[in-house]
Amino acid sequence: MSELADLKGIGPKIVQKLNNLGIYNIKDMLEYYPRTYVDKSKLSHICDAREGESIAFKGIITNITSKKLTYGRKLYIITADIKDETGQIYITWYNQPYLKNVLKENTKLYLYGKVEKKGFFYNISNPEFSYNEKNFFTIQPVYSKNSEINQFEIRRAVKASLEHSDKPINDPFPEYLKKRYDLCDKEYAVKNIHFPASDSDFFYARKRLVFEEFFLMQLALFTLKNRISKEKSPIEIEKYDLSDNFTKTLPFTLTNDQIKSIEEIKKDFRSGYPMHRLLQGDVGSGKTVIALYAVMCIFQNGYQSAFMAPTEILALQHYYTALSLLDKFGIKIVLLTGHMKKHEKEEILHKIENHETDLVIGTHAIFQEDVVFKKLALCITDEQHRFGVQQRTLFSAKSVMPHLLVMSATPIPRTLALILYGDLDISTIKELPENRKKVLTYSVDESYRTRINEFILKIVSKQEQVFIVCPSIYENDVLDITNVISKYQQIQSDIPSLKVAMLHGEMKKNEKNEILKKYKNKEISVLVTTSIIEVGIDIPNATLMIIEDAQQFGLSQLHQLRGRVGRSDKQSYCVLFNQSKSDIARKRLDVLVKSNDGFYISEQDLILRGPGDFFGTKQHGLPEFKIANIYDDMDILKLAQKAVKEEIRDNNVYRQLLGNGLDYLSKANL
Repeated sequence: MSELADLKGIGPKIVQKLNNLGIYNIKDMLEYYPRTYVDKSKLSHICDAREGESIAFKGIITNITSKKLTYGRKLYIITADIKDETGQIYITWYNQPYLKNVLKENTKLYLYGKVEKKGFFYNISNPEFSYNEKNFFTIQPVYSKNSEINQFEIRRAVKASLEHSDKPINDPFPEYLKKRYDLCDKEYAVKNIHFPASDSDFFYARKRLVFEEFFLMQLALFTLKNRISKEKSPIEIEKYDLSDNFTKTLPFTLTNDQIKSIEEIKKDFRSGYPMHRLLQGDVGSGKTVIALYAVMCIFQNGYQSAFMAPTEILALQHYYTALSLLDKFGIKIVLLTGHMKKHEKEEILHKIENHETDLVIGTHAIFQEDVVFKKLALCITDEQHRFGVQQRTLFSAKSVMPHLLVMSATPIPRTLALILYGDLDISTIKELPENRKKVLTYSVDESYRTRINEFILKIVSKQEQVFIVCPSIYENDVLDITNVISKYQQIQSDIPSLKVAMLHGEMKKNEKNEILKKYKNKEISVLVTTSIIEVGIDIPNATLMIIEDAQQFGLSQLHQLRGRVGRSDKQSYCVLFNQSKSDIARKRLDVLVKSNDGFYISEQDLILRGPGDFFGTKQHGLPEFKIANIYDDMDILKLAQKAVKEEIRDNNVYRQLLGNGLDYLSKANL
């Protein structure tokens, strides 16, 4: 039986409503923290009323009237005047006919509501009110909810949970730790996060709960890192001359950041411990070459490597890149994806198990149990934010303490990187190759459509190619946004001379591969597609990226899409069609217009959208904090990280808190 059913005043219907919010027991209820608050704690006079502000006040109710409007839509209106010693304000209640039996002339009321101005007079519509001053002038929590339940029902359930047990709320922190970092007790924090008596009580309570979330997660990540660093690797990497020769055969010169990253990887190999390194860099910064350098080190020393990408398109791109750069060294490379024919897959699995292949490039198919390596020494994952700690642990389990290199083309602030990849060392590439020109970016509206079509023709006349990205595949009945099917047909109609094709995720694998092959071979001039081409597509001849309904995408995603052009010494362009009239949409897109720096853009994305949406809906990698906010609570995060480094030396505290931290990590969507 549910604990919630034991709560005073909480019946089966409310229990079911709470279950639908993901609340199944008292612990869930107490950790269902408010998303905001209504501050009714400060009593005002009517003369203090200002348009657009909410006020709490008391007064005498007079001139109560009620009427029912039958023309148009039916409407029941109750009006009244409220007076205090400083003035008078007009009150209106809509569609609450029962109030005519509740409201009494010349009685004292306590009210709270938002002030509006109608003509020369102030008015409040549908204010909260009470005849009882007790518990009315408070800071009131507001919770995330669905349409089934109201705020009153949630508040009542929280109060009942707080009053249910005489046992104190378990506090994982010892007294000295709370004193050292100025933290209140857990019980005080939980009570005051829901029903704070004052601003200071709220801030003190929130600091404690935010600190605890950051501390437990960082403790678990540091523990993972420490465990890794203490275990010697049985894999010996001693020869480097072939990999060094590989860098000399490249058709370009490595940047200083690339050279530094290579040296960091060699240092990891020479340490005798398993490498666990994140390689993050802006689009087009040359991360893949670094990964292939590591592959060459492994190959020369007689081991196998596995390179995993989140999509077949990206895996295919890496496969072709590896073939073009490594084939001359005699390294055997295979591609493994989930959509292969049975006999093809069986043949590849046989080669992997018998070490007849040196490098396996693939998708999640590499995770599968039937994939058995003979001498796997290096695991590489690309677009790391799409894989979590648990997934990369599964990947590493394919061998005994293999080296792990994870890559991300989504540049993120270093402090956020420490949250996402706290168990990894970090290498960062900020420099772009010397021949790369800045992609000129423009944000336009529909009035530019004819000019942009003319520009497409100009680009194609130079034998260069165009991407047109749409936010959806099909027409959407709910959202009025551009879709691939309609845009493909429109381009064919508007500019019939062009060789146009379309690409999207619902096409068959063979179709997608054929389209990409033709586009790469310049048989297609304009490719109308979705964000499926966001990563891994390297077409140096593509110089124009047009993004329809750009306001629908996150800044980091737009930057990734823009990175599909500007991959040669040719001048490239990105046109962002903004179909929104809002100032926020304009400001967001202006960030892309002004900057090509992925690290700056990611910081702005974090500020403008918040961490919850930073990687898109339900992406692996970003912890789902109950109360902490990565951007707003950066100071507390740094304090928690400092505390972990200090407290991890104390074995007693370490053992006491580690269980909580690992449990948190397993639930934090990492």
